[in-house]
Amino acid sequence: MITFRVMKPTDLPFFMHLMDMVGWGMTPQDYDRILRFSPTGCFIASENNQDLGMVATTNYGTIAWIGNLVVQPETRGKGIGAALMQHAIDHLVSKGTKAIRLDGVQAAVPLYRRLGFKDEYWSLRHTGTATHHTTDCTPMKPEDLDAVSKLDKQVFKDDRRHVIEYFYELYPELCYTAWENDKLVGYIMAKEGASNTKIGPWVAEPGHPCAEKLLYSVMNQRVGGEIWVGTPEGNKLSVAILEKLGFVPHPSSLRMCYGDSSIRENVEYTYGLGGPDKG
Repeated sequence: MITFRVMKPTDLPFFMHLMDMVGWGMTPQDYDRILRFSPTGCFIASENNQDLGMVATTNYGTIAWIGNLVVQPETRGKGIGAALMQHAIDHLVSKGTKAIRLDGVQAAVPLYRRLGFKDEYWSLRHTGTATHHTTDCTPMKPEDLDAVSKLDKQVFKDDRRHVIEYFYELYPELCYTAWENDKLVGYIMAKEGASNTKIGPWVAEPGHPCAEKLLYSVMNQRVGGEIWVGTPEGNKLSVAILEKLGFVPHPSSLRMCYGDSSIRENVEYTYGLGGPDKG
């Protein structure tokens, strides 16, 4: 019989085993973040005292995310992934969440559709090498967090301030803002992955030249390193910027929603997604 338990700090070795197995570039710091943001919403499936797989959730209130669904190879095809997903969905629904989203790898899309998720758009992936460029964006400061959080909520449609503050505290040198007449018109944040620097959130007014300059600001801090960006397919300007800089496309994921899909971020403002596992 399959049982579920809430993930604890002591489950870090199992988490890293699964993440290294699928090559998603997650780190122990990501595990700390997962448990910090959702201490009772991440689960491990077990049978006969053997851990079989895991799933994580991030709940913002109205909107929530499911990510990091991984099962041991020898258990695939036995319904473990579906059981983990249903357990996560039931947990979020019990908390009053109205829209549950995920970025589904293409092989898992049929499972998610069977569970009631609806297609929204392709979540594109690009990587490139950071090069130096001139930019006039300013480093994010603690006093900017109110304005950044306000703009982010307008775009994302829920409150991610705790996430913004967490990543700003960890990587202040990778966070930048763009202002026009004392109005915040864009911002960008990034984090370190196992082998690259991951952009997101990257938000700017549609068509504003600051969008490209914000990306330059992060690239200038990591010249020669690999940059990873996830972009909604509907933001054609973001794709054009990345293509101009020589970024290479990778297999896409499908953004999907369970519940009220009308509560959706403004993709024209979203140049870089926050992350496939947390939105």
